[in-house]
Amino acid sequence: MRCIRGDATAQEGPASPRGSVTAEFAVAVPAVILLLGFLLGAVSAAVCQVRVEEAARAGARSVAKGEDAGAVAREIARVAGPGAEHSVEASAGVVTVQVSTAVPGPVAAAAGLRARAAASLSLEGPP
Repeated sequence: MRCIRGDATAQEGPASPRGSVTAEFAVAVPAVILLLGFLLGAVSAAVCQVRVEEAARAGARSVAKGEDAGAVAREIARVAGPGAEHSVEASAGVVTVQVSTAVPGPVAAAAGLRARAAASLSLEGPP
């Protein structure tokens, strides 16, 4: 003899809703993990962009102070990372430093995303 608690109309068998929560959970978990992966990739790209902007500013400050090219490259690599590329242009008393680097992460690498920034400063003359 079987004892049914609660609702007397509870169903058993193939039409029963038992296990439906487990199936829905099994479908939702990969979607949530994928969403979290994309969110972490977006945060990583934003952090990379901020680092590249700071590296461009630091490089422009170094050039404006009259430091040599090696010191400028070391400062940019220290802030943006060793894989950062940079260029320096000076004209009419203004120096512009452009920095770019690949955004880390598998999705960004597959898409070929790069973070780019430029900073300009007036060259400092002798006091």
